Amino acid sequence: MLAALLVLFSLLRLWKLELDPPGLVVPGYSGQAHFRDEAAKAHEARNYAKWQRWSLSEVDEYGFWRAQSPAWVWGEYLWFRSFGVGLLQARMFVVVQTIVALALLMWLAMIRHGLPAALATGLLLGLNWAYLVYSRLALMEGALICWLIVATVALSQLERQPRQAGRWSMLAAGAMLIACTIKQTGLLVVPAFSVALCLLGLRAAGVVAGLDDADAPWRARLMARLRQREARVTLVAVGTLGLALALLVFSPEYQQRLAFNAVHFTAAGDQSVLGRAAQTLARGFFSARLQRMFLLLAPWIMWLATLELVRVVVLALRDRRARKRGEPRPEPRGLLEGRADPIDLWMLAWAIFALLANLASPHRAIRFQLVMLPPAAWLAGAVIGRAWLHRWPSPSWRRVVRGSLVILALLGITLTAVRFVTWTRNAEASTAWIGDELRELIGEREAVVVGEFAAQAVFETDYRHFYVRPNQFNFTPEILYELGITHLVSEGEDDFVEELLQDAVPELLLGRRRLGYVGFRGRQLAVWELASPERRAEVEAWMAGEAEREELSRKAKRGRASKEQRAKASKRRRMERSEAQCLPEPLPEPEAVPMTKLPAPRLRGQPARGRPSAPSLPR
Repeated sequence: MLAALLVLFSLLRLWKLELDPPGLVVPGYSGQAHFRDEAAKAHEARNYAKWQRWSLSEVDEYGFWRAQSPAWVWGEYLWFRSFGVGLLQARMFVVVQTIVALALLMWLAMIRHGLPAALATGLLLGLNWAYLVYSRLALMEGALICWLIVATVALSQLERQPRQAGRWSMLAAGAMLIACTIKQTGLLVVPAFSVALCLLGLRAAGVVAGLDDADAPWRARLMARLRQREARVTLVAVGTLGLALALLVFSPEYQQRLAFNAVHFTAAGDQSVLGRAAQTLARGFFSARLQRMFLLLAPWIMWLATLELVRVVVLALRDRRARKRGEPRPEPRGLLEGRADPIDLWMLAWAIFALLANLASPHRAIRFQLVMLPPAAWLAGAVIGRAWLHRWPSPSWRRVVRGSLVILALLGITLTAVRFVTWTRNAEASTAWIGDELRELIGEREAVVVGEFAAQAVFETDYRHFYVRPNQFNFTPEILYELGITHLVSEGEDDFVEELLQDAVPELLLGRRRLGYVGFRGRQLAVWELASPERRAEVEAWMAGEAEREELSRKAKRGRASKEQRAKASKRRRMERSEAQCLPEPLPEPEAVPMTKLPAPRLRGQPARGRPSAPSLPR
């Protein structure tokens, strides 16, 4: 049955692998990583597989993943070298690891909890819609989960085969190191994993040495086990893991990426990362993000895992109370039947650390929350397996419980099947086609393409690509010129790469020519061919000449307008003078003006009026 289930899971992930993922995977989650990040995660591996160079320019600032995820980049590069570079190859790299992870998880559940728990764990995780969609994509989360499960299997084998402690402890530490160098999320569970590995190593030492010292002081028991080879080799494995991670963490480039991711994950901005995370975590227990996890993302997984957590806590409290009273350890019965084994406790710690980390982040991103699904599915599967095998009071009870579990399983299978069929019927494969459409427009020649969705467009071609993002990498005018950009794939006014080019290097877009359009997820992306430097010089000279001609034309227009205004003013003045010189017909009669009377003429020798006459002289 497990083999048939594994075949089903494989078919669901391989059938029409080229299809675009759904635009909305889970209601309430608006992340865009499922159609933006595939090409970004494979950027450096593609460069090295095609051109034997991680970066295609000395000034390229996007050396993003090789510094923080070397296991992912190198693994994908080796996969490309073996099977070629393409979208299907990149997705198959993750799908294969996902199938391995599901097979190992079901096998581990079967040997530790029985077949019912293994079937339940497989169905809960393998048919979870979010995990199904994301495990078909070339994203890191599928590989991260695979290697975390490999480390868990090694822990289980260390407990089951204590005489081979060296082999299994080294495998566990190596798998955890690979997980952490695939994605930094793995660092969140390293403390709990290290404690689990040390405790299982000490237990293996006690089993091999046949120590029966439960009543001895804890220091004596510890020293007795540390003298055994199994304990020492386990501690060496833990130390090796710690040293390797320390060398990685103390690398300046890794520290830069770690700080960037911490700020991005917590949305700290100018705040302290720890302070921001603590505030978000405190609010997270009452947030809509937690509600969506339990109601939309994985309801059955999360609720049943919570029941298992409650059961483990109740058993721990009972054991603690018995120790305080000096009573023997009580055996769990009824619904509490069965103690949590070391792997259950490790899975519980893994799930709690992953949950707390997601509550400390304000992002509602499915890819961040996927890491908590495998341990939660393990705990939920253990609850279902225990309910299936429980000794119920009567056969009727057993039939009711088992029938209910079967009905719920069929409902879950039907819901996933309906979603899958509906999606595959309506989905298109634009991510797989866009490369052919771009090649038809540009042709068989060398090209350097940039744009918000240019990485997806060039992925299956031999064109070179650089990531350009404002205020993050490759955004200064000097770098943009050095990249040698020849083509731009633009969504239009909302394309942030075109906006950056318009603001930083507008002259780079002079003389560009639109070659046509390519389709991507319902969008029409314009493909522009940028002009060569010589062509841009010609365009600039032509534009300068046009500007000069326009200036002369404006001056001439202004001169003509001034001349016309002067002519109009002169004409207006002449008209005014002409109107002033014209007299009306007939002429008006002059008005009678009273005249002042003049005095009568005075005779000679007559004295002036009013004056006394002078005496006459004698003759």
